[in-house]
Amino acid sequence: MMKSLGTLAPGFLIASPPLGDPNFDRTVVLLAIHGDSGALGFVVNRAAPLNLGQLLAFAGYDDNGAGDASTVYIGGPVQPSSGWILCVDPSLSSEDNGVISVDDRIRVTSSRSAFDALARDVETRKPGEIDPRRRTVLLGYSGWGPGQLEGEIAAGAWLPVPLDERVLFDVSLEERWEQAYAILGIQPAAMMSMRGGGDA
Repeated sequence: MMKSLGTLAPGFLIASPPLGDPNFDRTVVLLAIHGDSGALGFVVNRAAPLNLGQLLAFAGYDDNGAGDASTVYIGGPVQPSSGWILCVDPSLSSEDNGVISVDDRIRVTSSRSAFDALARDVETRKPGEIDPRRRTVLLGYSGWGPGQLEGEIAAGAWLPVPLDERVLFDVSLEERWEQAYAILGIQPAAMMSMRGGGDA
């Protein structure tokens, strides 16, 4: 059953196999905002060609955390040079500039102060130590105009599923697409057979 407008965020959008758009093939999108004016989300299972240490150096943070090989993600094709931090940090308020409250715990922020804090923490973090805020950097975002996402869902391009924090932070990049399907208790191959094997 199709969810009504405004109830899809927070949640995941899983690309149906095969989607046909190379920007979104086999992707899991964290849908952060959805309403009458459109939708905004972030791809959370596509690695960028540079790691966190390289990105921080490129952004002017000198050698802060130069050895940090954490994955940076391509959040989407819109404004690919924009940086965002996905994190578990309830202290960040959506009333703060550049902060999106995804749910009661998860935030996405593009604020310079958040990147400054990340650079400081990366520099002082011990090898193997887990960031208590689970910060992940995303480049760019995914956006839809009014009614566009609903049309794509109706056409079978996306499957909306409930948000699962574990998929965001505890599942490897390579397994997130399948694990997002598993939230509904199905496998991607089952979706292909349900769709009749593709368009003629």
